Amino acid sequence: MFRVLILAIVSFGVAGVGLWAQSKTHFEVQDDVSCEKIHFFLKASSGTCEIRTRHGDNPINIMGSSEQDYVTPEFGQQKDGDVLHTWLNLNDSGKEGFTSKMTKIFAKKSTDESNYWSIYFTDFKPYDLDLNYGVGKAYVDLSDIAVEKLKITSGNAHVKVGYHSNMGNRVEMDTFLVNVDLGDVEIDRLNMARAKVVVAEVGFGTLTMNFEEISEIPSEIWVRVGAGNLTINMQEEATPMMIRIKNTSYRKLKMPADFVKIRDNVYVNGAYQPEATNLLTFNIDLAMGSVVFSRN
Repeated sequence: MFRVLILAIVSFGVAGVGLWAQSKTHFEVQDDVSCEKIHFFLKASSGTCEIRTRHGDNPINIMGSSEQDYVTPEFGQQKDGDVLHTWLNLNDSGKEGFTSKMTKIFAKKSTDESNYWSIYFTDFKPYDLDLNYGVGKAYVDLSDIAVEKLKITSGNAHVKVGYHSNMGNRVEMDTFLVNVDLGDVEIDRLNMARAKVVVAEVGFGTLTMNFEEISEIPSEIWVRVGAGNLTINMQEEATPMMIRIKNTSYRKLKMPADFVKIRDNVYVNGAYQPEATNLLTFNIDLAMGSVVFSRN
């Protein structure tokens, strides 16, 4: 069965005083016992989006407020075997002025109250998440839910993702993908994602990875940095780590003093053991940007 739900607009505005019509929306995905996984795709051209965990009977609840002349929301869902594919597109209507758009680009860390979306997941089904942000601000708290795959894309948005309630992923994550163009992405408590593989690409923006505790499982972390910046913050010296850096004459790499070079372009910390069951292995391809490993 294929279903697409288009926003029914309810407008609140005052003519002649410069206020745009406002639209308030509620979408939901009801539980289907025959579905074993939820795949959710988000494309937010602008605005502020929050993702949080909330206990409830529905795997997805969405509540939003937007200026109907600027943003056209579209929500849909399609069942494919035991997987339910759902999506929310916050489309740019093309009516917003140049000055307003430029203001949002340069104020990407500011909350946009006129285009604000709250998305709630629950804790009883696994998810594959594909989250795409154009400009604006995003806050993603994945505490205490099961995420098997996660992809974060930031065009020119400020995105903060992590486990802010200090409760980790309910399952081991297969792959965590991050793509940063001109924006900036900060990942808190990355160790709580329990990701087997992390793949990131940084163009001109900034990516920050924060590891706040000892990892439970081994992780392979692959990062390609163009002209942007990558920062890895660590608080636990007991986590075994290896860094492989691709040789380039433009590289700029900093790391704590306890890392030692064991062969060309390969560094390990004091806790490193080849057979460690929670080894973090960083594979860095660095062009003209910078990579900094630090301890708080």
